[in-house]
Amino acid sequence: MEATRSRRLVFIWMLFPVLLFSHPAWGKEAIDILSPKGPHLAGQSIIFHIQAREFTQPVKASLFYRTIGITIYRKVPMKQESPVDFRAFIKGQKAIPPGLEYYFVLKDGKGRVFTFPELDPKKHPYRLKIRLDVEPPRIIETIPPEGAAIEDLRPAIRIAYEDKESQVDTESVRLLLDGRDVTQLSEVDEKGITFTPPMDLSHGKHTVTLAMSDIYGNRIKPQSWTFSVPRSRKWDLERGEARLQWDAEMRHKLVDKETNQQPSWNINSSLTADGSAEWRDVKTSFNANLWYVEEQGPAPEGDNFNLNHFLYQLEKGPHQLALGDVTVQGTELVSQAISRRGGSASLDLEGTKAQVFALRSNYITGFNHGLGFSDSDQRILGGSIERKILEKEKLALRLTYLDGTNKNPDNYNSSTLEGGTEGNIFSIAVASQLMGEKLMAEAEYSSSRFDSDLSDTLGKESDKAWLIKFSGRESRANWDAGYKYLGPDFRSIANPTGSFDREEFHVGGGIRLPSSYMNIRIVHNQDNVEEDPLMPVIRNSTGMLTYNLNISGWPSIFLTETFSIQDSTKEPGSFTPIESNTNTSSIGFAIARQRWNFSPSYTFTRFNDRTGADADSRTHVVTLAGGIRPWDRVSINPSFSYTSFHTKSTGVTTKTYQGTLGSVLGLMDNRMNINSTLSYLDTRAEDGSSHTGTFNGIAQINWHVEEHLFKTGRQTLSIRGQYTRTRDHVLSNSQSDYAVYGVISFVLPLKIL
Repeated sequence: MEATRSRRLVFIWMLFPVLLFSHPAWGKEAIDILSPKGPHLAGQSIIFHIQAREFTQPVKASLFYRTIGITIYRKVPMKQESPVDFRAFIKGQKAIPPGLEYYFVLKDGKGRVFTFPELDPKKHPYRLKIRLDVEPPRIIETIPPEGAAIEDLRPAIRIAYEDKESQVDTESVRLLLDGRDVTQLSEVDEKGITFTPPMDLSHGKHTVTLAMSDIYGNRIKPQSWTFSVPRSRKWDLERGEARLQWDAEMRHKLVDKETNQQPSWNINSSLTADGSAEWRDVKTSFNANLWYVEEQGPAPEGDNFNLNHFLYQLEKGPHQLALGDVTVQGTELVSQAISRRGGSASLDLEGTKAQVFALRSNYITGFNHGLGFSDSDQRILGGSIERKILEKEKLALRLTYLDGTNKNPDNYNSSTLEGGTEGNIFSIAVASQLMGEKLMAEAEYSSSRFDSDLSDTLGKESDKAWLIKFSGRESRANWDAGYKYLGPDFRSIANPTGSFDREEFHVGGGIRLPSSYMNIRIVHNQDNVEEDPLMPVIRNSTGMLTYNLNISGWPSIFLTETFSIQDSTKEPGSFTPIESNTNTSSIGFAIARQRWNFSPSYTFTRFNDRTGADADSRTHVVTLAGGIRPWDRVSINPSFSYTSFHTKSTGVTTKTYQGTLGSVLGLMDNRMNINSTLSYLDTRAEDGSSHTGTFNGIAQINWHVEEHLFKTGRQTLSIRGQYTRTRDHVLSNSQSDYAVYGVISFVLPLKIL
């Protein structure tokens, strides 16, 4: 028994080394891939780092790689940094989507060659996925935070940010405090920016704005937030300020030609008043603009003092009251925005927004009409209710109603006086984002009763309109489509001159690539939708393709192609049929450097008349514009355009040449500057029937004297000269005019509170 046990122990002892050194995890040559790991961003350099295990020294290593989709592998010798560490480096321009395929070849001290992966590495290589960085940086902390009230008059403003995919481009970071760029006075790094005001901040609210992008150009929209320095802790007044700004120009003619018709002297003055205050959740503000103009012969004398605009607003949380020149947001069928003098009040009660308003039905300025809605013959009354039916704005409903009279409408053309109007309109609109921005939908139905002429006895006509629109947006693409029907007698009292008797259809979309954007749009509309036999049915169809290419460091290029078709059918006997198409092609580029810019473009338009009237035409337009700033205080801006217009009916080509040269020269640390603009316009017909040339020149010498007067704003003494000469080359005559003025102008801001 003892002998048997001894033999078993000897056998196990002899077998153990065999089991130990024959196991695949022990003693076999292998590598650890320390980098790259996981997805990689396009344009970033790639470092390949491996560690060799269980190799007989010395060892040599090589990297073989190729872009996915390419057949041939490239070889890169790997640098040995320690007995086991090897590195290789690939430049960022080689790191392009969708990625790389690669493998390693190692040779040990005995001359043996090993590949990783082991089995047929060319067909079964490692893969590194490379993708584009499409996410912009984000702000993660702001100090002071949004809405904070602080006592320190020189607070350290600190914004922390990050970019999860790459890193923030510190050269792109821009920090503004109350609209003033303070980036150069700030400390900026890849993790944040810090600014400490060199002077005490004023009491009240202050606005911080930050803009930035990552190293791949993904830019966030400028982000703004506010903090306040209270004037009094007792009242916790977050902001209280009042300002006046007086702008004026007084001009007196010094020298002129006897036939000059410009006034001998002119005064043009404007006064803007702004005031605002905040206390807890109550905000109030006032803004007004008054202007005064007076001038004297040889033109008819006149003076005018007018209240151009005023607006008072009171807000408490989501509730608002507005009086003066207000703007009420409407709907597409009622009117997108109604801007009139009057008043509006809005409430937000547990997610239901209600608004009522009383407005003047025509546009007015001045002092005579007060708030404007006291006259029942010139008034619009209305209201709206909006409610989110589903959470997270997935479905919203809006009801709108307006009723009004416009007995004396605005007469935009005194030879075609417009009759008084009266009517009402009701609208129900829904908006949906059931799939977020991937699928958004809008629909609106509206009915109206409208009398287009109060002087007749026909009364109000009833009709309807409706529309439906769909749109969507992904990270790199967007699309939209819609249909609109406007009945023959449909009108809105808020927009009586708007479109009617029409149906419209549109579809379009765009795609954004890393350095370019392309958009396609098709629009079709048809008038006389009910086919009134006294009117023709006119159809218009337009297709447009636009493409923009923007590669960093290269000129920006744009291409536009538009094709339109217009035709008519079911024409009454007295109507000439329409059948034509128009094709417009444009191409151009723009390039800007530190001290110069240049932007040429070319447009060709072809109009084809298919009715036999020989009204075909061809138009070529070439424009060249640019600017150069050879020194800090010198700016020169030339431009040139050429237009050739040929009509088939006359066989005549008319050519127009126009050149302009603008310049600014600063002297004495810009306390004095000289501005000038010279232009020449030449128009000629090739058959010699017409040929005119016009030269215009204006120059002004400005001396800024604010440092000797009010120390704020801008006060300027100027000498301004103007010269015009027009020559008719066919009739061989010319006319000229000139004048020299002395000018005093100033902008004087006054802070009252």
